[in-house]
Order: sequence, then C-alpha cells, then structure tokens
Amino acid sequence: MTSLPFQAVLFDMDGTLVDTEPLWQRAEVEMMSRYGLPWTDADQAHCLGGSSARVSNYMIGLIEASGQRAPEPAELANTFMDNMLAQLREFPPVALPGVNELLREVRDTEIPTALVTSSTEPLMDAVLDAIGRDWFDVTVHSGSVNHHKPDPEPYLLAAQLLSVDPHKSIAIEDSPTGAESATSAGCFVVAIEHMAPIKQQERRKVVTNMSEVTLPWLIDRYCDG
Repeated sequence: MTSLPFQAVLFDMDGTLVDTEPLWQRAEVEMMSRYGLPWTDADQAHCLGGSSARVSNYMIGLIEASGQRAPEPAELANTFMDNMLAQLREFPPVALPGVNELLREVRDTEIPTALVTSSTEPLMDAVLDAIGRDWFDVTVHSGSVNHHKPDPEPYLLAAQLLSVDPHKSIAIEDSPTGAESATSAGCFVVAIEHMAPIKQQERRKVVTNMSEVTLPWLIDRYCDG
C-alpha cells in the first residue's frame, strides 16, 4: 500500500458523488403538492443531507402546521422513497465532475474506502448500479445505524468496518448535516459547499466543487490534528 498520511477515505453520496439533489427536490415538491403546499429552496436546504425519517418528519410538521391531517410517518416515508427510487431508475445519476478521477486515484493507492450515506439501501443500490460498486470496500446506509447524520454513528461505523481510526480518516461531504456527523466522529472533513453554507473550521476544508479535490490535494491539506 502506498504510504499516505491518512488511513481511509469516506465518501458521502448524494450531492457529493452524484447530483441527485434535483431528483430529491422533485420528489419532495411532488409529495408536498399532494397537500397543496409549496416546497421552497429553504425547505430543501434545511433537509439537505438528512435521512428519510428526518425529511418525512419535517414534511409532516409542515402538513400539520397547515391545519391538515398528516399521514403516519412510515406511510409518508414509504410513498416518498418509492417516488425517489422510481426517479433514480428512470434517470440514472452520473458522477459529478472530478469524482471518477478522484475515486480512481484513491483506489489505485489501495487505501480503504467507504460510502456513507443517509439514503436507504435501495436508493444507495440504485446509485451504485449507475456509478459502480467496486470503488468502495464497505457501505453504510440509513438502515445500518440507529442514529443518522448529524450523529457521528455513520462515520464511526464506517471506520470500524474498515478497521481504521476515524481521526486518521478523510470524510468528503456536501452538507452541514454530513459535515457535522464526520467532524463529530473525529474525521478530517472536506466539504463541498453548494446548496447550504458550511463553516470552515479546524480539520475541515471547504471547497466549491469536487473537481478541486485530487489525491495530491488531499495529501497536501490533510492534518492529523
């Protein structure tokens, strides 16, 4: 294995590797339109990086605040996830600019990798069918953990599965929720800022797009705290 200053690279999925946010927004707009309610950019930014349970509970709050009777959380979540899965199958996502190059660079070093997503396993599988599974040694999805991002559990589990130290691992994220999860787990975080602002802080580098991030860039900027 090539000698590197870090032990693993842990990747978020939606918005980081693939541009699925328009599909999520379309599914959310459609879900809320059933109740005659809008889904604003502020709503989208608030839910960015959240689990299906978190998004569903947020939607239920909006429905109830409008004076309507909301469905059970599981019912709403299932309907919403079915809609999203259908969209992923109809419009298979492609990797964002710079992603394939970075994945190839990292894989060529034989450094351990993980996919750490708040999406459900079926949604994760649909994305992996489109971009390839061999980039990742392990995967963590919403059903893998009891506590979702921004809790550190998803990243702690990924590090455990890879038998690496999270404090010596790099997490690449695109949302404040995901960045908080990875930071709380002790990871060095690279945050791709687009839909919502992410604070620059110690052991966190904020960039505007994934094409800025290469393996030499990671090596130069990584710090082990």
